[in-house]
Amino acid sequence: MRRILPMLCLLSLTSAAQAGEHAWSRFDWAQAEVVPGAGKVKAAINVPIKVNGVDCRAQLDTGAPGKVIWHRQADATLPGVDTVVELAGRSLTVKASAPQLAALEGGKCTDGVIATIGNAYFEDGTLTLDLKGGRLAFTTAASLAGERAAQPFNYAQWSGGDGGHIVVEIGMPNGKLAYAMLDTGAASFGISAMSEAAWSELTGGIPLQGSATVNEYKVNSWGKQIPCYETAAPGQISIGQMLNVGHLRASYCALEAFKPGQKLVGLLGLRDLNERTVTLDYRSRRWLISN
Repeated sequence: MRRILPMLCLLSLTSAAQAGEHAWSRFDWAQAEVVPGAGKVKAAINVPIKVNGVDCRAQLDTGAPGKVIWHRQADATLPGVDTVVELAGRSLTVKASAPQLAALEGGKCTDGVIATIGNAYFEDGTLTLDLKGGRLAFTTAASLAGERAAQPFNYAQWSGGDGGHIVVEIGMPNGKLAYAMLDTGAASFGISAMSEAAWSELTGGIPLQGSATVNEYKVNSWGKQIPCYETAAPGQISIGQMLNVGHLRASYCALEAFKPGQKLVGLLGLRDLNERTVTLDYRSRRWLISN
């Protein structure tokens, strides 16, 4: 047995590696009051990263196509320098200018959240988000290639730059199919409608005005007060043919800040997914919602 046990342990470790077991990293839910008077909710995912070896924080945003979007303004007159960003067991070299790296002082990160991490950071592998457990993992394997329960997504590249947007299928209350962009940056939302017409489709024609069932509020955008609306929509939608959601929290803000290259019903947030695990296999263009 003394000879057999070490061999069994080695085989066990080898099998685990071949199976692609996750090396998990913890993340934090940022809490904020998105709808005035409604209390704080899970509003964003902040992940631990290292920037040139210094511990920092970044927001994970699948609504952003690029690799790393620095929150400090760059100086266009200065050349970008190679900067190493590490997250979830992988390391990428990206460009940053001196003002953007000024947050790294004395071996510490002085900014609370230094950057946003977008889809391009993960597009050569699989990102797994255990939203209930507050952890994430990455592997370069195409983890869902042979998973029958997984569903396809479109990796739309409208801008022509790095990365893309994850577009998934939505089964509407009227039985029709529509498409939404999976946006972890809109973590607190169910679906945020892209237009008044989309709001009407999602809610079954509920008037776009404050009422006993519609919460009307305003958000500040570049100095302007933008009207927003939120309601519990009747009926049921399906998300990627994997999850049925009743009493969907539908929202709409009268601000055309983002124009996709195809017709979308809205942005799919994490409100109805934050007790589940979401796996995004960028290589196979497949995703999975699991318990």
